[in-house]
This record gives sequence, C-alpha cells and structure tokens, in this order.
Amino acid sequence: MSRPFPILVIALDAPKKALALGGVLSRLLQEVPNAAVTLVTRSESAPLFADYPQIETVLPFDGEVASWAGAKLWWHLRKRAWGLLLDTGPSLWSRFLLAKTRAIASPYHEDEHPVVLASRLLKLEVPELPWLQVSDARAAGAAMFLDGDEQTPLLAIAPGAPWQGAQWPAERFSVLASRLMNEEGPLKGARLLILGGEGDREAATALRMAAPKARVIELTGKLDPLTAYACLRHCHAFVGNDDIWLHLAAAANVPSFGLYGPSDDAVEAPLGRNVHVLRTPRRFEEIRAMDPNLDQAMCHMLDLSLNRVYEAVRTVLTPA
Repeated sequence: MSRPFPILVIALDAPKKALALGGVLSRLLQEVPNAAVTLVTRSESAPLFADYPQIETVLPFDGEVASWAGAKLWWHLRKRAWGLLLDTGPSLWSRFLLAKTRAIASPYHEDEHPVVLASRLLKLEVPELPWLQVSDARAAGAAMFLDGDEQTPLLAIAPGAPWQGAQWPAERFSVLASRLMNEEGPLKGARLLILGGEGDREAATALRMAAPKARVIELTGKLDPLTAYACLRHCHAFVGNDDIWLHLAAAANVPSFGLYGPSDDAVEAPLGRNVHVLRTPRRFEEIRAMDPNLDQAMCHMLDLSLNRVYEAVRTVLTPA
C-alpha cells in the first residue's frame, strides 16, 4: 500500500464561495488516490465537505489568522510535511508552512471567480465545476424528506436572502410558483419544495399558499446545506436570490434561476451547465453608486418583474 500523500487545503470562505472547491477537491482526490486531506475552513462551510471520505481532518476556524488562536493553529499545521498546499485566500499561514508543491492565490484575485481561481491554482486546463459528495445514508435521508415521489415534478424555491436589499418580494415568488405549476405552466401539477435558513421563515410564509398543502414540502430551517444539496438533485427547477441555496442547486446541476441586483453576478453567480442569471435592469455598478456600502434599508430587486422571471423559466423548461 502506498504511503498517504498529505494535502493541506486552506479556504477561509463563506459557504457559497467555499462550495467552489467541491469539484476541484473531487478531481484532486480522483487523481491522487492515496491523498490524505486536511481542510481548514470556516465553521459554517465545514459541513459541506462532511461526506468526503478522503478528507482526513476538517479544522473549522472563524477567527483572525493574525491572532493567538491563529498562531496555535499554524503551530499545529507546521508539524506535518505537506505534499501539496492549496490556499485560496491567501492566508498568512501559507507563507510559513513547508510543502513540496504550493498553489497559493495572489492577494489581488477579488475579481476572479472562485471556481476559476481554484482550478487555475491546480493548473487544470478547464475549470472544474462544483459538485459535492453525498453519502448513501444522506441520500436516503433526502429521499425520505421528499416522500420518495420521483414521478411528480419538483420545483424548489428559496425566497430568502442574506439582507433586505437583495430579496425579491416574497409575494412574487408565490405568484411565480402558482403560474409555473398551474394547468398552463411548464411544471403542471408539480410539488413545491421550500428551502431556506432559520431567518427565511417569514419570506416562506406567503410561498406556502402557492399550492395545496399536500403538494408543499416545507423545509425552511430544517436542513443543513449538504442535505439540501442531496434534495436538490431530485428537483426539476430552482428559483432563488443570491444565496447559498442557489449555489447548491447549480452544483446539483438543476436548471437554476438566480435573481440578481445588488451583487456582482460576474464574480458571485455560480458556474454551472444549467445556471441562468436574471438581473434587474440596472447594472451592479449603478446600484452600488446609489448604495455604496450595500447596507441601506431599501429593496434593490423591485424592478425585476414577475413576468420577466416567469418567461425566462418557462422558455428554458418548455421543450422546443
């Protein structure tokens, strides 16, 4: 048996950015069968990689790298001779760790998509699209949440957003779902899967009324992101704001419709074969000029019309 090849991955990113590593890690582990990976990431991102058997250790870290806690973690990491060091930050640690091969991001990569960045650092000719490994047990649990009905189409919607300015009005999501699932819609008779975190329950309230109770699967605040990803693999379409659920749907290769306004979709929208970005008529730079810190108590999504979103989804889902 060949000796383990130690790989250190440092990705101190929020979940929707850390998710970019999913496909890259899978590719890396495929090409290095004896890989023994240590992953350092934010605690909210760590659960995304729970089902990667080749990840030997996950070290959640939420503090400042230049701190006492950061120094303790660096001291722990320096005890091992790394075969490969991948740092997407870059972090201060990578300057003082020894590795045979180093793939360290430049400090000036803010305008580079995280998927492109991770793929470039590993010298992949084509960016490796994100996807996540899911255990058999988790897949079975997801099927249980969905009642095991594979015959009826499943529309997933995540109506919440990280802040008020990026949230498309909840009542529009409700009308959109009704139109998509009615007799003339492209998802006639579909079931509705509602996703979101604890803070999205209010946004989900109006959406529950879009279909009869028996056709609604309400999972807001009930699923961790990786289990939500396992559920999304069963869906026929996803619609949502710029949040982790959109990135999970894109990674699951579901036809995904992301609603964008006060965020730069050129860098922040997920990459995928079935991703469709629907922006407000205003460019990100125009919105940023009005709200420089993106923190004002106003909704920047009002000029993205319901009809435009519906027609975009209908066009993609309706066979030619």
